[in-house]
Amino acid sequence: MAWNTEGNASESKTHVKCNGNNYDVTNITGLGLVEKLKAIARDNGISKFDIYDGENTNLSPSDIESGNFTGDLSLIRFNVAA
Repeated sequence: MAWNTEGNASESKTHVKCNGNNYDVTNITGLGLVEKLKAIARDNGISKFDIYDGENTNLSPSDIESGNFTGDLSLIRFNVAA
């Protein structure tokens, strides 16, 4: 599965991957998680981004807010063609 487990098997950690870094977002859900993703993107100098889950599904903020994703998340810079 895409879940990262550390320590006790009953403890599942959720991470966000961005620019080669892993951010622990365990126990952050709903709108708080959406806001945390925006903050991580800002900290990495990314203004527009796509969100993917452990199954490589492209997600919307409403998917994140409702918990409609599997495993860890990845933030990928959205490339705007000039």
